[in-house]
Amino acid sequence: MNKPQKLSFIVVGLALFSMFFGSGNLIFPLFVGKLAQDQWLPATLGFFCTAVFLPFLGVVAMVTFRGSYAAFFDILGKWGGFLLTLVLLTTWIPLGSSPRCVTLAYAALNSNIPSIPLWAFSLAYCGMIWFVVAKKSRMIEILGKFLTPALLICIALIVAFGLYQAPELAKSEYTGLQMFTTGLHEGYNTMDMIASFFFSASIIEILRRTCKTESAALKHTFKACLVGIAVLGIVYVGLIGLAATHALTLDVIPKDKLLIHIAHSVLGAELGILSSIAVFLACFTTSVALVVVYADFLTEHVFQDVRRGRIALMLTIISTFLMSLTGLEGITYVTETLLAIFYPTLLVLIVINVPRKLFFQKKEEQLIEAAAA
Repeated sequence: MNKPQKLSFIVVGLALFSMFFGSGNLIFPLFVGKLAQDQWLPATLGFFCTAVFLPFLGVVAMVTFRGSYAAFFDILGKWGGFLLTLVLLTTWIPLGSSPRCVTLAYAALNSNIPSIPLWAFSLAYCGMIWFVVAKKSRMIEILGKFLTPALLICIALIVAFGLYQAPELAKSEYTGLQMFTTGLHEGYNTMDMIASFFFSASIIEILRRTCKTESAALKHTFKACLVGIAVLGIVYVGLIGLAATHALTLDVIPKDKLLIHIAHSVLGAELGILSSIAVFLACFTTSVALVVVYADFLTEHVFQDVRRGRIALMLTIISTFLMSLTGLEGITYVTETLLAIFYPTLLVLIVINVPRKLFFQKKEEQLIEAAAA
């Protein structure tokens, strides 16, 4: 059987961007811009340190370990690594980010369409996830060629019209250092280092099927990740600048309503629905990626049987559906404390593991060369 057609690294990079870019990635940069006003530059630099640079470290870690997070966590021992991965992924995906995307997508569309019950929306939403995820090669193509361009067009229109109509920047009550620190904190809240770590592992696994060699798959993944993270950074600059210029009209607007408020203000009621579409697409594309990561983990490390992939996928989607019914408050109550513990733990492991792996890999190459001589 012939291998599936190799996808362009740009298409894969756009698909990876859409995996990163969930609901929080719309909320946090806008919140930073709202506070920053004329101090938007130091705020952006701080935000980039934790929302762009740390995800890049996650990509480097997975490429270094050839897409195997089991090998990465091996430093904790077989069972220690397995348990940490299980708790981290379960807290992050079926109990946290995946159902949160469902509830936020529901909240965004519910303001523009006739009201429907959360359970009915969640059921339809999860059904759409199943359709996209059931065939992984189709998933990358749908994300990279269709959903991501639609998301970027919606965001680009809102940002372009918003900046065109923007008043002069107001003077912030915060110093540049304070806004740099705020940017660091809010970028940390995106939790995108976890996302980059596991998403890039999934991308490597998918690309192994389309590339001739593993080395080619790793290089393709790294180039795609550079594209995805670059687009992520560009979008962050646009969103922070957009909120900074409209900060005076956003004083009493809550975090999750900032984009919708700005869009309705600069585009009018009819075109303001673009903000709801953008939020929905951001949530849905991330939900797809999250479900793939967790279903892959169950298949490979829990069931240890590729024939049970559909069962793993079904369990992941059912868990997402049930957890979404608890609403944002219930989801946050379950996940907030655990993620606050495991996120810095993952960062420490990356800082220790990547140099260690590169050092031993170099030593092995030197020994092989010496033996050959």
